[in-house]
Amino acid sequence: MAASGGIVPNQLYVTYRQTGRTAQSIDSTAGSTRSFDLNPKAGVSHRAITLPAGVDAPTVAARLRTTAGVIDVAPVHTRTPLQVVNVNDPAFNNYDQWYLFKTNATPGGWSYAPDGTGIDIAIIDTGVDETNTDLSSKIHYQESVLLGVVSTSTSAIQDTNGHGTNTAGLAAAATDNAYGFASTGYNAGLQIYNIFPPATATSDCQTAATTDEAMAINDAVSHGASVISMSLGAPPDGGANLDLAEEAAVEAAITAGVTVVAAGGNEYANGQGPSPDYPAAYPGVIAVGASSAIDNGTGTYVGIASEAVASYSNSGVTLVAPGGDPTNPTNSDNDFLHWVEGYSTTTAAYPGDQCTNGVYLGDTMCRALFAGTSQATPQVSGTIALMMAYHGGGIRSLSPATVTTLLTSTADNIGQPSARQGAGRLNVGNAVAAAHP
Repeated sequence: MAASGGIVPNQLYVTYRQTGRTAQSIDSTAGSTRSFDLNPKAGVSHRAITLPAGVDAPTVAARLRTTAGVIDVAPVHTRTPLQVVNVNDPAFNNYDQWYLFKTNATPGGWSYAPDGTGIDIAIIDTGVDETNTDLSSKIHYQESVLLGVVSTSTSAIQDTNGHGTNTAGLAAAATDNAYGFASTGYNAGLQIYNIFPPATATSDCQTAATTDEAMAINDAVSHGASVISMSLGAPPDGGANLDLAEEAAVEAAITAGVTVVAAGGNEYANGQGPSPDYPAAYPGVIAVGASSAIDNGTGTYVGIASEAVASYSNSGVTLVAPGGDPTNPTNSDNDFLHWVEGYSTTTAAYPGDQCTNGVYLGDTMCRALFAGTSQATPQVSGTIALMMAYHGGGIRSLSPATVTTLLTSTADNIGQPSARQGAGRLNVGNAVAAAHP
């Protein structure tokens, strides 16, 4: 495990000369609730002081530096137990799941907070394949909302498309359980909300009503979700697609302390994506674009020469995460580094989406190749769950504004214009470390 490099927010380390009543002056000036001396040497000592809750440490430090006898004032840093997280999921490797390595989910992020118990990610999508135990074992609440009718039965969330199963798996598939794929969110919990009508044998392009989406958002808030992840949207279209029900539900969720993450959209290549789709475009939403790995045809992780913003990824996003960028999206591109591989559903209705449980790397699983900002989004959502787990304090322990600041301040610059990459490409390890308690 790498060190977090954090500081203890309510403690200071004061170096002072051991003369007169300097120690008492330090405690009086700081209003310290606890203090003790360490390592005195040649008339100089170091005093560790604890400040009252809510007191601004830099302000107190500035006052102490003007106190007679004080030589220096420094922060108290944190250290983390050193450990290595060894994951035994068969598909976890830098080829099938290259994106987990590129974003520093491993070794960085997981070494801080693999246990996301108590932090739920609400996936609002096409449902999930309940036959996939890597996902069904993580579901803490489930419902479908179709034209205002709510059902909480297992069959109501059974995914007939594959999209929802994929995004749920990328966010929070059970990890280190010797089965299938690992996930960015490791052991975070899932809430599944299906707002799309079933796919059919002739179409997988069903649309969801924003009123159903709004109800799902409201229900995710009331059922204790810390993160809402939405890999869905519609282009801004000059503001024509701004929706009052959707906007109000998103605003209410953020006000309640829930971090809302949404896909930035895939319209850039056809000239329609100068800004994120809705709901990603609403204030306070973390809009996620897609990055791609450029491996110059080697097909190996070590052959990744650089990264770029995916050709389809809309501009104006908060940050980007791996979404792939196949040269031919009709599946003739066989380089896995151009895709994001993950789960799909065994009950897809449309022939082109149908996926059966086949044996791969010793496991029987339904797997498929995807690409898009839809795949980038749950990686950010899973990271936020890890951040809250590491920070501690239960659900919604970090405000949406704080989460955004930590994600953007720790992202990696991949050398793209800020209008395209936002703050940069997601760095899971850095973001989780920055959420130190």
